[in-house]
Amino acid sequence: MIDEHPNVIFQLSGRDLKAFAEEILLGAKSIAMFEAEAAAKADVLITLDEASKLLHVSKMTLYRWDKAGVLKKVEIGGKRRYRKSDIERLVGTRL
Repeated sequence: MIDEHPNVIFQLSGRDLKAFAEEILLGAKSIAMFEAEAAAKADVLITLDEASKLLHVSKMTLYRWDKAGVLKKVEIGGKRRYRKSDIERLVGTRL
């Protein structure tokens, strides 16, 4: 309606405006809760040593796998980390 009639003036009561604001806040709260749940399920990063032990391979093998694209590293502050979910996917089970 607004696109079709851009010069139309709307009159709202205080109650209408309050209901609209509450609807907007409820939507924002739902989005925030969804994002918080997603963050809680976010990937856990593990160290090179932990990845090596979980996979029963040497650190050199992990280096080669990164170069070959088998298991990609994540660099954080110059330190090598691996996504636990990537390792679980590689192994085919939850660790």
